[in-house]
Amino acid sequence: MEKTLKEKTVNALVWNTFDKTFSQITYAVVGIILANTLFPEDFGLIHIITVFSAFLSVFIDSGFTVALIQRKNITDRDYNTIFFFNLSASIVLYLLLFFLAPLIAVWFEDARLVPLSRTMFLTVIIQAFGLVQSSILMRNMHMKAFAISNIVPLLISGTIAVILALNGYGPWALVAQALALAAVRSILLWVQNSWRPRIQFDKASFMSLYSTGKNMFLASFTGTLFQNLYPLIIGIWYSLRDLGYYSQADRWSKMGYTALGQALGQSLFPALSSIQDDPERMQRVYGKTNRTAAYLSFPFFLGLIVVATPLFHVLFGTKWDASIPLFQLLLVKGIFFVFTTLMTNYLIAQGRTKTVFHFELIKNGVILLAILLTVRISIPALVAGQAAAGLAHYVIALIITSRATQYSIKQQLKDIFPYIVIGGSVCALLMLVPMITENPYWQLVLQITAGFLIYTGINKLLRSTIQQDIFNTIANKIKNVKDLRKNDHKGNNDSTVE
Repeated sequence: MEKTLKEKTVNALVWNTFDKTFSQITYAVVGIILANTLFPEDFGLIHIITVFSAFLSVFIDSGFTVALIQRKNITDRDYNTIFFFNLSASIVLYLLLFFLAPLIAVWFEDARLVPLSRTMFLTVIIQAFGLVQSSILMRNMHMKAFAISNIVPLLISGTIAVILALNGYGPWALVAQALALAAVRSILLWVQNSWRPRIQFDKASFMSLYSTGKNMFLASFTGTLFQNLYPLIIGIWYSLRDLGYYSQADRWSKMGYTALGQALGQSLFPALSSIQDDPERMQRVYGKTNRTAAYLSFPFFLGLIVVATPLFHVLFGTKWDASIPLFQLLLVKGIFFVFTTLMTNYLIAQGRTKTVFHFELIKNGVILLAILLTVRISIPALVAGQAAAGLAHYVIALIITSRATQYSIKQQLKDIFPYIVIGGSVCALLMLVPMITENPYWQLVLQITAGFLIYTGINKLLRSTIQQDIFNTIANKIKNVKDLRKNDHKGNNDSTVE
């Protein structure tokens, strides 16, 4: 029986949440081992290569992933055209960066970048094989298959990285992790998807899809450029060691805010795209997702800011203390990132990619101004400017979204305000815990336990429908799993009797 849009959206959100949660746990365990084994310079080297890889990925995708999902009618010819464009572009760009590798090494004054980058850039060719397959799964909201394609590669690549790091391979452990992740993910995307490419490239199809995705490509390119200005500037202006400290702060903060933003966004975007002709219904779906994001993000990010010091000390000792204030500042940016991601998906689902591009340009202008004002002061000042730019982006997005969609600023703020107050109040109380004990382990346990119980307790007293919906969804999923196991057990018993 065909599922309703609500059932598909809830199912997508559940699988996306499971995917992101399990992935981040795996990413965290592997990250803890690597952070305690490798040196800041190792992470600095790989972060520089990752910056260039990010630009390659933007050019290879060129906004076509969004176009394939957002378009109401897509043909096999469209899929074939984009598949061969992705593959061709990845090969050309890899060869270009292969020959430019020595210049990158000279720029950052480290000869190790030549072999490391030439090897790691191969990931872009491998990833190109799975871009269309990934788009098809997302378009059809097959989030279970999508989740498997994320979780399994993380487990395999993480295991490889840990083994190599413990055996003294240094930054090569991180390169091997990236290659294994890309390869296993592409293989699983093909295994779980029945679509197969045929040699076909249609110019009309390409231009039609490009007209849909070009503004998204421009937005992605400028967004990637300005997001990666920070590691580039730190690597050039300061040192690879300083970049290593920033890399860890960025890595651990992103684990939270990108996971939540993507889990909600990847569930919201295909759902909204399927009802783009019904603005009123789109507003209801977006509003509920906005409230869900507020319920989850404020206690989570504010809580992480509060527990940052004991968390780092429990995980790493004092090795990465220089990363703690950077981590806290990046979490502030992360709060705004979640909501601007939702607004971006709301606009793209309505086909307003040009609008998205325009406010990306404005945001990037603010980022550039923040960099110019803070780059000579210190790295914490530079990152504080990044957080301020995130706030500016959120305000701009609020204004533009309200004008483009008729979902008013007042309503959007009303969605999130109760959870700002509750989350902020609870986290203020948690700051008193260090007065009880100086032991970082006990601080962490007390703050997490008390924070969860007080926050959920207050929401229950206030009869939060979002909390009730989340708990009901979790309970139903657990019940479904138990029922499935009972049926399997019954089936096995029946076959035994026969």
